[in-house]
Amino acid sequence: METLDGDREELVNALCAYSLATSSGARDVLRQFLHVRGGAMSTALDIQEEGDMGEGGVQKHILHALGLLAKTLVDVQAIVPRRLADALLNLKGDHLLKDEGVRELEGLRLDVCERWFGDEITYFTPYIRHDDLDGPQAVATLKGWAKKASEVFLEGFEKILETVQNFSAVAELRTKAFEEWVAEGGKAKGFDSSVMLDGLRKVVNERMVGILEARVDKLHLVNTEVEAALGVIASGGVEKQGGLWDNKLLEMGLGNGAVAFKQAIVNSVHGRDNAVSRVVKSYQEWKRLVDEVATAIDQLKKQKWNDDLDSLEDEDVLEERQRSLSQEDPEQLQSRLKENLEQAFSIFHTKLESSFGTYEKSEHVGDTTIFILRVLRDLRTELPGQTDLSSFGVSLVPKLHQALATKISSETVPAYRASLRARKRVAGRALWEGEPELPIYPSPLTFKFLHAATVAMGAVGRDLWSGAAVDVLKGRMGEELGKNIAEDVKSAEEEILKANGNGENAGEETTAEREESEDKAVDGRAGDGIDPAAVAKDILVQTLFDSIVLRLCLSVSGTPESKDKLVELEKSFTKQADLTPSSNERLTKLAQEYWKRTSLLLGPLA
Repeated sequence: METLDGDREELVNALCAYSLATSSGARDVLRQFLHVRGGAMSTALDIQEEGDMGEGGVQKHILHALGLLAKTLVDVQAIVPRRLADALLNLKGDHLLKDEGVRELEGLRLDVCERWFGDEITYFTPYIRHDDLDGPQAVATLKGWAKKASEVFLEGFEKILETVQNFSAVAELRTKAFEEWVAEGGKAKGFDSSVMLDGLRKVVNERMVGILEARVDKLHLVNTEVEAALGVIASGGVEKQGGLWDNKLLEMGLGNGAVAFKQAIVNSVHGRDNAVSRVVKSYQEWKRLVDEVATAIDQLKKQKWNDDLDSLEDEDVLEERQRSLSQEDPEQLQSRLKENLEQAFSIFHTKLESSFGTYEKSEHVGDTTIFILRVLRDLRTELPGQTDLSSFGVSLVPKLHQALATKISSETVPAYRASLRARKRVAGRALWEGEPELPIYPSPLTFKFLHAATVAMGAVGRDLWSGAAVDVLKGRMGEELGKNIAEDVKSAEEEILKANGNGENAGEETTAEREESEDKAVDGRAGDGIDPAAVAKDILVQTLFDSIVLRLCLSVSGTPESKDKLVELEKSFTKQADLTPSSNERLTKLAQEYWKRTSLLLGPLA
């Protein structure tokens, strides 16, 4: 009675044996049978052995319990009340010891022992109530048991599923359990199999949502890796990334398809040090879990539940089942996945902003900016495709680019400005050409500044310099230079004039003092051949050429001229240089030709 093995004839015989052993009527036999089946189902759901806690063991126990439930309903309807009553009645038709089946039992040794039996035993005829169970009573008893058994099964089913952490395993168990119930549960007459099916759906869907949410929530572990790395960087533990020609890289083995070597090349090109690699690896592991969930959901959509040609169910019932199991449930799971992903990435984005804000004023803000930029770049290239997450990190990128631009600008612009203020003459004045003579190259100071900026950009990593990042850097340096170069050049001119006795206070001198000063200036020029006014003029013209080159290099396309400080600077120097229109045009053309020839030397800054 406890197993699903054997046919109904064997089951009837087992029930008859119980009736004989206990003198139970049909009603008690039915109750005992339902009690035994209920106990067997509870035992199947009560997994105690550790070996059965695996995915295969769980599936076996659940399917066995569900099979007991479905088979019991069908078996009872098949044998109760008529078939069981007839079998019990047959037991009363003759003396028990005259039954051929009993006499063939060798263990009884009736051929030897029968001579010592009294008449009560020899002529014993069973008296069993075979007619104490009619149809309505059997139906009521079975329905009462079915309701309680269904509750017990769903409770045990839910408890077992709590131990399963693999989403795909739950999806597979869902398929097997639903197939079992659809195949067997629908055979019972007078029972709506959809009620139990809805209960199964509810339990399975809740567990799937629970696993789904737990997996998506693990994104916070990626943020934990980010915060740990930022803490190390903020304490000065900045890891140096080896170059493409690093000795360690060149000495790496090339076995197994040179996988390690190729990965090291990719890491070097993309600036992935160990800190970034740990974050990316953690994220990829998280994404693998999410992709597994998405794949399982897609498979649920493809399942067919209405293609059983032998099914006697109505077409409407089959269509409703197909819609529920292959459309509503997967869509609900997909919707929850989308919502949880959006929420998780929103929280992740907020924490990244908070982390950046924490270290924004620290002395290592440049290194933290570089790390966060690389993490964001690598994570954004592998965003889950189940929903639109394209906005993740976007609002943080401009702040990071500004911080990166500040780092490069602070390392290069102050030194350039100091050199401009200290300039006493035009280096390379003898290389000027034309009539009047005009520069054909920028000053060494300006070229060194641009080259230093390029070197600084390469030092932090060329992988960081997207078009947007370069534009932010150009805008930052262009604005800073446009505001201050004029003042720096004016300061240099004043120093030149003061050094030759022709400072700003000359206008306040008396006529005698001014004449004496002029005499000294003439004597000075006679002695060294330098005309302070001419030097100042040359510096102004050279600076005008440099400002044109700087504008060509640092101006951001799309910026209105009215807001471009370098354009304003160029106009200011053009006015101060007081060149003829043709000379201005020639100077501009010379600067443009120079930039066209040499811009590629400046790499990402070009």
